[in-house]
Amino acid sequence: MDKFMNLANFPVSRNILVVLSLIFTFNTAPLSNVDAQCETWLELSNRDDITGSHSIYRQALRSNDMDIAIEHWRIAYENAPAADGQRDFHYTDGITIYKYKIEQTEDEALIKEYREKIIQLYEEAVHCYLHEKIALRNCTDSECYRKRAGVLLGRMTYDMFYEFKSPPSKIYEVSNRVFHLSGMDVEYIALVPAIASLSSLYRAGRIPDSEAAEFHQLIEEVHQYNVEHNDRYREQYEAVRSSIRHYVNQFESDLYDCEYFKERFIPEFEARSHDGELARTLYSRLLNRGCDENDPDLVELRLRSKAFVDSVNVAMKDDLERRNPALAARRMFEEGDFNGAVKHYKKAIDIEEDDERKGEFYFRIASIQGRQLNEYSRARRNALKAAEFKSNWGAPYILIGDLYAATSRSCGDDWDQRLAVLAAIDKYRMAARIDSEVADDARNRASRYISSKPDPQEGHMRSVSQGDRVKVGCWINETVTVRFKEN
Repeated sequence: MDKFMNLANFPVSRNILVVLSLIFTFNTAPLSNVDAQCETWLELSNRDDITGSHSIYRQALRSNDMDIAIEHWRIAYENAPAADGQRDFHYTDGITIYKYKIEQTEDEALIKEYREKIIQLYEEAVHCYLHEKIALRNCTDSECYRKRAGVLLGRMTYDMFYEFKSPPSKIYEVSNRVFHLSGMDVEYIALVPAIASLSSLYRAGRIPDSEAAEFHQLIEEVHQYNVEHNDRYREQYEAVRSSIRHYVNQFESDLYDCEYFKERFIPEFEARSHDGELARTLYSRLLNRGCDENDPDLVELRLRSKAFVDSVNVAMKDDLERRNPALAARRMFEEGDFNGAVKHYKKAIDIEEDDERKGEFYFRIASIQGRQLNEYSRARRNALKAAEFKSNWGAPYILIGDLYAATSRSCGDDWDQRLAVLAAIDKYRMAARIDSEVADDARNRASRYISSKPDPQEGHMRSVSQGDRVKVGCWINETVTVRFKEN
């Protein structure tokens, strides 16, 4: 199977979009169905009833009165899906309502039904925009209608990937529609689902090399374009860079040859040619990706790497560790000196000025104390400190959840042990809620313990009801809301 030399040899994005428009066609409803899907209340005899329900449900949503909102949204949506033809609220609010209904149940059949309803609402709104049945302000041509449809499909891929765990083939199909419709204006939230589905399908042998390379190049180009030109959301596009790279790392060695990787790595070396450690790293990477060690570029890297290695002696290493106690801590951990590692990470915290780095050091201390030293209370305390220094970071809460789960069997009788499991689930859910990067992992961990929730009969014997707040014993010493397992 031929490998691709580098991204510069591929057609530019405009050509790729033309190819995608031919290969990845999007479904549009027949015009007769569109009229029904996009009906407004403007010509209806019961217009006053519909607009009344519209106003009631919108206010109820704002005040979080979901029962009233659901009742009147249904009336408004079923009679006039496109409201007055000037807004898509009946679709997007319906999505919000069904997401709320998903949160209120653990019935898998209902969850599946609600997810299908959400997809349906997204698609109906998309159809209406593509047929220009919902007006957009300051829109003078079909392009802005297509891009609004692309935005909605992008948000649908986000839900499919992060919330619904839809099959990669489905996400990939919709992602291509997003890029076809949005061009360079694909929202940042749609980039990770696109590259993740591409990675999964390519590694499974379900996408040919040419298609995978073209779509990968398009994703990269859209991402880079917005990092450079999208002043409003530049930070958000930059924030997903590491996730994109994570999925690209999964397939690029199989898809591309040495020239592609030289184009990626050699400029980095040229910018820091004095950095021998970087040279050593890049040399190893290029060898692992099929480059010939006699390639002139690799020869230069090897010489710089050797000079660096030869220059590092024990005295220099000791001096480096004195000035960088985190390095000494890492070495001690690898050597099994866990108390020494904790001691040196504390020294690193004392001299560190960057809050995020301090948070990382606190987390490493917490991990060692919890996993190697069995100092659970100290581990929890330092994990919470880590979370204070680095906002929206889920890893510390996953660690605490792991410690709760691992020690639950030592937390008293069966009832107390199951309360400890609830405490662990709470921490996993908190991690998923605040940090999308670890959300999948956190939810998977929580799901392992669903069957270990307290038994309702045991709760009845203890006069404890669903939703009661009770104290967890042993070292955990937290209050949890009781949720019983379903029999």
